[in-house]
Amino acid sequence: MIKILCVEDSPETLTILRATFNGHEVHTAPSLALARERLSAEKFSILLLDIDLPDGNGMDLCAELPKMNQNLPVIFLTGKSDFPTKASAFALGAEDFVQKPFDPKELRLRTEAKARRNMQLQKAARLISIGEIVCNLDEQRIYSSREPSRTINLTSLEFRILVLLARTPNKIFTRFEILERVWGMESDVTERAVDVHISNLRKKLQLTDVHIEGVIGTGYRVVIRQ
Repeated sequence: MIKILCVEDSPETLTILRATFNGHEVHTAPSLALARERLSAEKFSILLLDIDLPDGNGMDLCAELPKMNQNLPVIFLTGKSDFPTKASAFALGAEDFVQKPFDPKELRLRTEAKARRNMQLQKAARLISIGEIVCNLDEQRIYSSREPSRTINLTSLEFRILVLLARTPNKIFTRFEILERVWGMESDVTERAVDVHISNLRKKLQLTDVHIEGVIGTGYRVVIRQ
């Protein structure tokens, strides 16, 4: 059973979502304010997030999640379909982007796959260390061993990319391998998304001795700065 938070203000859509995820634990929030309250009080497996909400834009909430130490996967569920909106959603760390009206069976499969992959990550080894960086997999938290109290805020996807690379330092991962291992084969995300998230990750790690190095024509690997 997975615990889902659906941030959606349409009663009709919420009725469909409850039926779609029958057998799972479904919680709802019709506004960003209520969603923030629920996220502060509880832990969820995955977040289904509309964009147009009564009190703001769902993308704002997605951008806030790392600061809230919420690294749960996000699926945008919206009536929007334009490419700039999709690009913005994936740049913020969204796992998926599903347009309304949606196929309930497909949405259930996508959601379960994303949540399952995230839970498998949480069950992996508790800590991974590379250079001064420590990845706490139980808490999905990244920090410097020099300042354990200072968290390096990453999105769920940035966290998983770093963990993938950090497990085998100096090993080169192709963009396709990163897509397959982090997003999954069912994802429609392109290899360009890997470059965007790596670029964001590099910026967040620039004050540490850990660097993600690009290998021309191949992919990426994590190395320790000398």
